[in-house]
Amino acid sequence: MTIKAILPYLTALVMSLGAFEPAGAQEPSGLVSCPTLTSSDQRLIMQQWAPDGTCRRPTRTRVIDRFLGYSCLEAKPGNAKCRSHVPGPDSRALDTSTHYRCVGVDVTASPEGVTVTHMREWVVAEPKACDWEPPLNVLAAEVDFATSQVCVAALCLPVARLSAIGRLRLRRTVEQAFRDLGVIPNDGEAKAAALRTGRVMKSLAPIAPVHSAVQR
Repeated sequence: MTIKAILPYLTALVMSLGAFEPAGAQEPSGLVSCPTLTSSDQRLIMQQWAPDGTCRRPTRTRVIDRFLGYSCLEAKPGNAKCRSHVPGPDSRALDTSTHYRCVGVDVTASPEGVTVTHMREWVVAEPKACDWEPPLNVLAAEVDFATSQVCVAALCLPVARLSAIGRLRLRRTVEQAFRDLGVIPNDGEAKAAALRTGRVMKSLAPIAPVHSAVQR
């Protein structure tokens, strides 16, 4: 998806599919719960289960994005089931852009021009420095523009299945990251010529939260 095509794609909102809040994960029979991983901003959660407590080789994984509003359960390797839900009112405090964060986008060249294929964003606590090869226990929010999916730990949900609030938040998150990276200027027009192929990475300082009477 080219940069010029990304902006109208992100602004197109449709009605929510009416999914429900994810139910609490119950410990499966014969499996032992592993330590729960949570991102520094409390937005992303990963729960895992393993036979006999062998957590180096978990056989069941569940991830939750509390800000965009979706969860994925992989009961068998390669067979993840994902669903969305309408984020709760308190989820507005989980906006990653209000934290010190690391952002990387993958950029390629094509006959149509410069293309952004993937974006990865994660929050850094202390020390405030980005390790561009973070360990596996660092949870990151990802957007796969090539397949129109949002992902956590390689478990992905199609963007079209997010609630209307989730898609609005995704659009704002991507637009803010692109502005901070210099991909698009503040007037919202694409500036593809300024990009190089490969990976563009940058540490981003927190931005002031936007308060609104309408949940976003």
